[in-house]
Amino acid sequence: MQDLREYLKKIYSLKVKQVDSKSIKLHKSLNRILDSDITCKIDIPRFNTSAMDGYVIKLGYENYEIKGNIFAGEKNSIVLENNFAYKIMTGAKIPLNTDSVIQKELVEIKDNKLILKTNPKKDNCIKFRGEDFKKNDILVRSGKVITPNIIGILASQGIDKVKVKKKVKIIIFGSGNEVVNIDSKPNEFQIYDINSYFIKSVFCNLNCSIHYGGILDDNINKIKKAIKKAIKKYDIIITSGGVSVGDKDYIHSVLGRLDAEILADSINIKPGRPVLLSRIEDSFILSLPGNPIGAFLQASFCLPPLIQKFSSLNYYLGAKVAINEEEFRVSKNTYHIILGNLLNNRFIAYNNAKYQGSQIAPLLKSNAMAIFYNKEVVKKGDNILVLSFNPYFVNNLDRMFNIVN
Repeated sequence: MQDLREYLKKIYSLKVKQVDSKSIKLHKSLNRILDSDITCKIDIPRFNTSAMDGYVIKLGYENYEIKGNIFAGEKNSIVLENNFAYKIMTGAKIPLNTDSVIQKELVEIKDNKLILKTNPKKDNCIKFRGEDFKKNDILVRSGKVITPNIIGILASQGIDKVKVKKKVKIIIFGSGNEVVNIDSKPNEFQIYDINSYFIKSVFCNLNCSIHYGGILDDNINKIKKAIKKAIKKYDIIITSGGVSVGDKDYIHSVLGRLDAEILADSINIKPGRPVLLSRIEDSFILSLPGNPIGAFLQASFCLPPLIQKFSSLNYYLGAKVAINEEEFRVSKNTYHIILGNLLNNRFIAYNNAKYQGSQIAPLLKSNAMAIFYNKEVVKKGDNILVLSFNPYFVNNLDRMFNIVN
């Protein structure tokens, strides 16, 4: 049985064949991974502009004659003269010789004359050409996950297409004669395939496409055939169930027959055992336990790092420090993950940390997990480390290990 810290370290140190890249339309790029630096094509702003509605003036006078209006989007070649002013709109081009833009509430208008109520500062409310970015500046570096604000910046440059990493191809299988797909009718001794759908929905926003492969029957030859076929097409194969040592738990046997390289076999964490990570050629097989909580928690640790590795990213799982709201007990001499809810930086354990790995309710009624090692009592008010159900990443390996300190 492996230590969780060493288990995570091994995943992050794996050598993985990187996915290729392709160009896609900007409006389809949300949450994709940029595969080239984006440089500034034009200065931002492109010209000196007004930061608000007001009046453009030269300093040194108390009264100004208003000559006209300047609107955003209009071409103008105005050269501002002494003690003349123009009413200007936000985003409009600033005339030459302008010293300041003064807000409307700081002036009095009488008989087309502008009278100052206060002495404005030079360059007030003026955004200068290139103030945000200058031409050839790097706007966004390769490896960044494309967010809405990045899309906005790229749109400001007239960029219609971006080069991104292709999605990591994943297939997930349920397993066992006791499991049926949700479009089938179970008999009284069968259950629906919860794990495949839950895991797919949680991690689909990462740089991956997750295909549902259906149910693997308790038949060693059929399981072998399905995995052998999958490694030719997918980067990661996920199985749920059949990884223990029961009479019909065939995953170990199948992987042995396929000469898989075993990278990790069970880790010291509750709930979540057993779990198996292996590799065949360039594909990884993540074999999860059949119980829903264990499958989800193990996928939370193993799947995001693998996707990151395939996508050439060097980010690591991060945790938040939160305050524990209610005292509860956990097992000593092991890593323990407790489901619960994180709200306003306070964590409340589900049902005072009393539940079974086969239950579904804790997953439905939780949004985060707290992680402990060799601790028996977690007191009210303790600072604890919490991972969100939606994984986020940090850029430092030591910070990633904070989750298992």
